[in-house]
Amino acid sequence: MQNVLKLRRVDPGGILHATDALLGGVTKWTVLGDNVIGAWGWREVDLDQQYRAVTHGAGAFIASAMCYLEVSGSDAGALLDALSPRKVSDLPLGSARFVLFTTPAGTVDEEAVVVRTGPEEFLLSCGGGKEPGWLRRTAEFFTEVSILPSEVFSFNIKGPKRLQAVQSLVEDADRGVIADLRNFQSCQVRTLVGGQARVLRSVIGYEVWASAEVLAAVWRQLVTERPEITPCGWELLTIYRMECRDITFGLFPVDVHIGTTLFEIGAGWMLSDDHDNRDYIGRDGLLKSRGSQRLWLAGLHAADPKAGCPLVGDEVLDDSGGFLGYVTSAAPSPREGRVLAFAHLAPDCQPGAVVHAAGSRWQVSTIPFPALPTAP
Repeated sequence: MQNVLKLRRVDPGGILHATDALLGGVTKWTVLGDNVIGAWGWREVDLDQQYRAVTHGAGAFIASAMCYLEVSGSDAGALLDALSPRKVSDLPLGSARFVLFTTPAGTVDEEAVVVRTGPEEFLLSCGGGKEPGWLRRTAEFFTEVSILPSEVFSFNIKGPKRLQAVQSLVEDADRGVIADLRNFQSCQVRTLVGGQARVLRSVIGYEVWASAEVLAAVWRQLVTERPEITPCGWELLTIYRMECRDITFGLFPVDVHIGTTLFEIGAGWMLSDDHDNRDYIGRDGLLKSRGSQRLWLAGLHAADPKAGCPLVGDEVLDDSGGFLGYVTSAAPSPREGRVLAFAHLAPDCQPGAVVHAAGSRWQVSTIPFPALPTAP
């Protein structure tokens, strides 16, 4: 445990250390890019328990390993607008947006949730665990802007009882305010362990943002005093991503990365209404890529319920052995009774096609996955 965590950049509030001790030790670690992002699972919380939590109760996920930044100053909104086709400078106070930052080629540089916490202040949680690649060099063109590592981190709660779960962690007076939040709105709350936090509602959960000290105390309370909330690891998160029907839950940098454009991953909707009149990093490259996608982010249903789980990078082939693409994520789905996967596929490989990967037959689907199609 100690040696593995030396590979991590930080462990805010000692959350990973504490959870390892409280839940009987980590089964193994999950690595994304060059970062130990979190625990695959814990010995004292079995996978079935975690799955029941996100399907019938509430499951909590540590997110402290992401890169958290504070961008402030009168030019902060303009700077962030210059990095993405999706504006954030028009966000109301307390509101948030999910943003994909782009490279000069128009591909995805990084993903982030951006929260406006003040008239001239934004908080970013970058899912890839790094700053947007063009943040600092673009900031040189602005005079009134500051970029600092944030002292705020987060965990999130998913599942049908997520509202009641997050309310159980804050004072009574703040519970109604949380209930009134709409998607991508946030509010300041007082936690039961003392200290302030911010609760953000997303499409699929509630996020608790706080200083490392406060967040660690709230998380410890969750683990030790809230049996109705189950700590969940990355193994369960992969299953959740496959089964999620509310959003396309792609993951940076496997399903989404520096080689994919917004149009190729189904995120073309993210272009702001005024994108034709506003310059930003990658604008020309992104607009040129419209209608000329090299791939698309697809779903794969295993035709055989007994088929094994393919590995990231496994080739997807047609009946004659021709290359169609590769698997980017996969997990066994308890709901569907078979393995589901995401894949980057050639544009001419359309939903309904039967393909081959990892020695098994698969049916191509759009994502989020609809109800299980008839097996081919």
